[in-house]
Amino acid sequence: MLYDLSNLKTLSNNDEIFIIDMLQTYKRTAPPIFQRMEEYVTEQKFDAVGREAHKLIPGVSFLGAKHLQDVLVGIEETAKSGKDLEKIPPLVANAVHMSNELIASFEKDFPGKV
Repeated sequence: MLYDLSNLKTLSNNDEIFIIDMLQTYKRTAPPIFQRMEEYVTEQKFDAVGREAHKLIPGVSFLGAKHLQDVLVGIEETAKSGKDLEKIPPLVANAVHMSNELIASFEKDFPGKV
């Protein structure tokens, strides 16, 4: 499972409008952040990559996308440490792929709403 909305459903008292709004917000805001991350990777601005990853973590957490959250945390921590920076490009590529799959899954699971 790419995501688990159970926590979001609990927090929103199962408010479908709120949940759809959260999915739409992610779909609208995540791709530009990932695009900046890819640009920063190309420019080897790893601190900036980590800051962008940090921006995504809360939203991904609310959506119950645990695997993507773990990758983003790994990107952020690696960037902060300044060690093993060669791991960041493949982590970012993986996160972009996972995010695209997540958005496609939202569109499939909530047709016409996301």
